[in-house]
Amino acid sequence: MTSSDGSIGGAEMAVLTAAASFAAGVFIVPRLLVADAGRAGILALLTVSLAAIGWAGLIARRSRRLDRRNLPLALAAQGGAFGRVWLLLLALFELLLAGAVVQQYATMAAAVILPGGSRPAIAVVIGLAAFTAARHRIQGLSRTVYVSFVFAALLALGAFFLLLARSEQLASVLPGPHLRAGPILLGAMDSVVLYAGVTTIVTFLPSHRPAHRMPAVVGGTIVLGLLVVIAYVAAVSTGGPGYVLTQIWPVVSALRTLVLRSFVLNRIGLVVVLSWSAFVLTFAAIHLWAATEYTCIAVGNQGVRPAVALIATALVLVYAWLGGAEASIESALRNVITPAVILVFASWLLLAYLLTRRRPEAARG
Repeated sequence: MTSSDGSIGGAEMAVLTAAASFAAGVFIVPRLLVADAGRAGILALLTVSLAAIGWAGLIARRSRRLDRRNLPLALAAQGGAFGRVWLLLLALFELLLAGAVVQQYATMAAAVILPGGSRPAIAVVIGLAAFTAARHRIQGLSRTVYVSFVFAALLALGAFFLLLARSEQLASVLPGPHLRAGPILLGAMDSVVLYAGVTTIVTFLPSHRPAHRMPAVVGGTIVLGLLVVIAYVAAVSTGGPGYVLTQIWPVVSALRTLVLRSFVLNRIGLVVVLSWSAFVLTFAAIHLWAATEYTCIAVGNQGVRPAVALIATALVLVYAWLGGAEASIESALRNVITPAVILVFASWLLLAYLLTRRRPEAARG
């Protein structure tokens, strides 16, 4: 990632890739998928997962030609004022992602998990916890994310498999006989936000020895895809597509049925809830870190990192406080966040090409 990235191993890179994306829309996207693609939602998820892997591979191949350590550094060095302004806009994009997920989780937690709880208080707790990880360089961030995300993923997988074991409508997840490309593509576009973090990680891949990092990024994207598919299947198979359409937070609603109907699971219900908090915390920490990194590269000063991270956290909390209604969250996801993610994906493809049109050897010659 950065010049001091040498201590980041493949497993940590894979977990960073998955953690940078999983919390984005996972609570609400199953409902959008069913509304868009019906029973073909699973095909939309597979489509966007393959597209994300292909995009990451293209970026990694172009990064090998860089004469700088990674794409953001190359953009700052070769792009002049435009490059630095674009990095600042990318920092705002990262804050948009972090703020949207913190807002989504705080609203859901106050409405479903902790009825009557304070939404701003929940957002502040998540935001400050993310700040403590984001203010460090990548080594400290990766250690925090690795432990938290793996713990949360194991708990979530256990809960999902328990849901699947008692599911009576598992067949409703399979695509119907009449498939149309339009709804599937629309569902893929609405779920592209689930892979937004892939762009965050892959653009910081070091240009030296990228082959040692790219398999980990692809592996993390595959793990992410599996988690997303399992969450989707668990939500839809709980009550069928019609049930999902009636739920604002279908994944959480499905998990609540498991907790409420089992005396044993009632005793560990809070642990399952904490696992979701860990997903949101790691997501917010990674994107706060990325916003801080982009800003420090743009201004050419790593010494301002703690102050930038603190300001970034404050902006995320302001965003989380401004929203709250479930309908506004869904509207923002469809009309603001998803187009922004698609724009950033496309822009990095173009920038990677422009920054590597000539090989470094040719440029020096």
